[in-house]
Amino acid sequence: MAKLISNIGGKYSEYALENQSTIGRQPSSTIPLQDPRSSGRHALLIFDQNQWKLRDLGSSNGTFVNDQRIETAILKQGDQIQFGNTVFTFSTEAGQAPSQPRVTIDSEQDAPMIHERMDGRGHDTFLPVDEIASIDQLKQDYEKLRIASELNKAIGLEADLDILLHRILDELFKLLPADRGVILLMDQSDHQLKPRATKHRVGSEDDIVLSNTVISEVFGSGAAVLTSDATLDSRFSAAKSVMAMGMRSTMCVPMIYRQQIFGIIHLDSLFARGVFSNKDLQILTGLAAQAGRAIDNSYKAKEIERSALARRDFERLLPPEIVEQVISGKVQLQRGGELRETTVLFSDIRGFTQWSEKHQPAHIVSILNDYFELMVDAIHRHHGTLDKFMGDGIMALFGAPIAHDNDPLNAVLCSLDMLKGLATLNEKLTSLGQEEVAIGIGINNGPIIAGYMGSSKSMEYTAIGDHVNLAARLCGAAVPGQILLSDRTYDAVKEHVNVKPLDPIRVKGKSEPISIFQLIGEKRTDTTPSAWDQDTTNSSQID
Repeated sequence: MAKLISNIGGKYSEYALENQSTIGRQPSSTIPLQDPRSSGRHALLIFDQNQWKLRDLGSSNGTFVNDQRIETAILKQGDQIQFGNTVFTFSTEAGQAPSQPRVTIDSEQDAPMIHERMDGRGHDTFLPVDEIASIDQLKQDYEKLRIASELNKAIGLEADLDILLHRILDELFKLLPADRGVILLMDQSDHQLKPRATKHRVGSEDDIVLSNTVISEVFGSGAAVLTSDATLDSRFSAAKSVMAMGMRSTMCVPMIYRQQIFGIIHLDSLFARGVFSNKDLQILTGLAAQAGRAIDNSYKAKEIERSALARRDFERLLPPEIVEQVISGKVQLQRGGELRETTVLFSDIRGFTQWSEKHQPAHIVSILNDYFELMVDAIHRHHGTLDKFMGDGIMALFGAPIAHDNDPLNAVLCSLDMLKGLATLNEKLTSLGQEEVAIGIGINNGPIIAGYMGSSKSMEYTAIGDHVNLAARLCGAAVPGQILLSDRTYDAVKEHVNVKPLDPIRVKGKSEPISIFQLIGEKRTDTTPSAWDQDTTNSSQID
């Protein structure tokens, strides 16, 4: 059983936690604090989805977990929690959680008689002030509306859905003479009603059985219903339903926003009949409408968060225009591998190991970050996908996951752009009196397997195959400042670039020497020589 333990002046006190516990200076708090630095409603602790969640309720001096100020935190064994000047230790026995009442919807043939549907009529509606004869009635109505107004504010401000639902039940029990309360939400995955918050006035943990007839009426009509004592209905068997259902009076209202029913709020009385009035039904219906809007906002906020996380992950891999297509659903990324024609580019820094031995880690990371920034910008400009960083190396794909008109040419032009970016970086390094950076690049294209690969817990988009390996071998064979193309890639781009044929080389995994070409530069349509129309084999490097 979970509990909070305090040690004040050597005196230990333990406070058992309920499924929902309030902490603060208010005497009605589950754990009252005698601390002038704490707030009246300081914090809330709830047990949900097999974990304890602590939420600060806007306290003046804050809530701290292990000396860190928090708004919301998931607690674990031994956490130190501070409210004002009061410190508690959180403790829970492994494997034990507070028992929660099981909620079921019974499909009994008999059901409580529906006494009232919410249609705005009724003898006990809220009257104009000049028609009220009783001051006591006026006070009672005012108090109900005051509490309802406070709850409306809370519904609008609370972002955490689980905390919101428990808060609604807490406030409703102050407002209405209910003995039990249940909030059920429509599950977004299987579209079934599932209990998300429960409350007993007397702290009982007995199972709660709801009437399928009442639930179906609410969802079928979208109207709130008020049921009378079932024994008043001649068709109703007390032995079958009153005892089985454990209810005498019930209010059940839908949580609706923009014609969508998100769930229901169900309140009932165990010991008295006719305890709920049409006024109560009106108030509850209004609050349920506010709750429906808050639930809709919560779902949308989570969807925005998921989209933001997805966008962040995709932006690390894909050019911005492709990210937009993926996020909008116009492009589907294939899960698992698929065979597709792809051009693969590898690059890495020459002499990096020796260079890194001469510099501090902070300096190495700073240079690498500047270098990678320039290289990834070049990849995205030419519609490439960043596959991964490998130490000081880069692997990029052109044609996966999105194919373009001429992916081999995009890769080749990207490699030239990478050398231009590197020249800019080297100018900066030279001005600071630091060594220049040199890279080698290898490019090959062909059919490869591309897709999401990895374990069920960790996956990444990547490519495998013989043509991937050949691109890596070409990168390894390139001298500083050199871009090597395979014969397949040269055939695909020869109309657009100038190359220098080199002697065939042997690479691991190939029984015969392979033909290679050094990229000199892009072919020009004018007479102005390209800045890259030269042999770059003597470019500077990190020694």
